[in-house]
Amino acid sequence: MKKLWDVVRRENIEVRYKDFSRLPENIHGLYIYDNRLGPLIVLDKSLHHSHRLHRCVLAEEIGHFYTAARTNLLAVHTSANLQTMEAQDERKAAQWATDFLIPDSALAKALESGYRSCFELAEYFDVTEWFMYRKLGLLKMCFRRTGLKVKGRDLFDIAIQPCHIIS
Repeated sequence: MKKLWDVVRRENIEVRYKDFSRLPENIHGLYIYDNRLGPLIVLDKSLHHSHRLHRCVLAEEIGHFYTAARTNLLAVHTSANLQTMEAQDERKAAQWATDFLIPDSALAKALESGYRSCFELAEYFDVTEWFMYRKLGLLKMCFRRTGLKVKGRDLFDIAIQPCHIIS
């Protein structure tokens, strides 16, 4: 968490906690740019009781700060173009977050050391299993862009290199 809080301080991002229990769906965090406060991340106060989820959600919301979200999740999007942009924004923020908490080089070393399941990798990187699955899914997308068709189980047996080196 220290590295994440260092980013928050360095970038002057305001972080606040609110009760999200009455919000629809399973929302744990929001990134908003407020004209008075500047960049603002609002997190569900229940995250104080789940260290790993807290790390993952904070990282993804910082990812929105860095990847400049173009849409607003608080607004209903009826346009297919806006829904596509929203999905792209979420993917970019998740890419930043997973790369920050699970760098490709560290993942390659963990795999070389014998970690062979999402559960083991999530434990090793101190993230949720869902977040680890997301990292592996983004890696599969990366390999597909280079023309390699990789199945999820194959990620445990190939030499992982950062996407910018492969492409």
